[in-house]
Amino acid sequence: MLSSLIPKDNQTSLERVLSYLQGQNPQRIACFPLILNHAARVLGVPVGKCIQDAELFGKAHVAAYRRYGNDLITFLSTTSTLAEAMGQRMNFIEDDAPQLAEPLVKELDDLKKVKVPDFTRDGRMPVYLQATEYAVAEVGSEVCVSTVLAGPFTTAAALRGADVFVKDLYRNKEWVHELLEICCEAGLRFIDEILKRKSLPIIVEPIGSASLVSPRTFKEFVAPYLKRMSDHIHANGGGLPAVLHICGKTKPNWGPMLESEWDIWSLDGVDMGEAKEFAGHRVCLVGNVTPANLLTNTPEEIDAEAKAVCAKGMGSPCGFILGSGCEVPINTPGENLDALINAARKYGRFDL
Repeated sequence: MLSSLIPKDNQTSLERVLSYLQGQNPQRIACFPLILNHAARVLGVPVGKCIQDAELFGKAHVAAYRRYGNDLITFLSTTSTLAEAMGQRMNFIEDDAPQLAEPLVKELDDLKKVKVPDFTRDGRMPVYLQATEYAVAEVGSEVCVSTVLAGPFTTAAALRGADVFVKDLYRNKEWVHELLEICCEAGLRFIDEILKRKSLPIIVEPIGSASLVSPRTFKEFVAPYLKRMSDHIHANGGGLPAVLHICGKTKPNWGPMLESEWDIWSLDGVDMGEAKEFAGHRVCLVGNVTPANLLTNTPEEIDAEAKAVCAKGMGSPCGFILGSGCEVPINTPGENLDALINAARKYGRFDL
């Protein structure tokens, strides 16, 4: 039985995470499964209803934390939330994450339709921010609460349509930078709203994955705007770390990622040992148990994979946190998340 081998925790989740920020080893490594829409399952409400109701959204993530003991609460339903607040329409689904409707920016001249949102009323900004407030008030003394937003490149792709946006990178470079400027400004203001609520802003840039863009494209169109966001967090976050997550393969873009000066990298489809060797002296690494495996594998298989990830990530000079490579699938069995978090308790210890 896996449960018979699990040592007890003597730190709260918040104490554990603060150890990283203080340059100290925690009792054991933290665990950041990216629990997003799965939180609705814990509360027992449809995803579509949960993410449109601030109280339900907040309660779902608090319920997930109390069920699993994850060391980070992550408010995000879709990477298009900021684009939605900027005018992009979404198609809402009863029990799944919403999907993009037709792009807001169909023609180059449609750039004038793109706006920096009013965070008190546009899109689901009030839902996100009120849910954040609820979680901080309810469990903020026990666990780190984060509110997640898409970076400028991903937000721009949502507004334009990713297939057309990729062509614009070659045909309409100056126009792309105009769009990215607006998206970056919106993101910076969203970060300020998150910080006001004593939450940790986390930036996700999935369209910046090396699976989709070359190192040259990343350096020209992604990294400069990410640098502005990390600088903004460092200047205004009161000592909070700048946290970046990019899905898929990222290794070809690690160089410009380092130059954009993030403190924590949440990584997906890469070898954690290689990431440690390349960037472990500069960034804390998070990852990267395969999300699909969390959905389909047994707890014993999750335990084995997490153990292997820990073996590669432990000893990273700036720290290592066990986590899922990307979003925990909505229908992930609870016992598989238990296995992931318990693996951090077993294989990530500094007190034994």
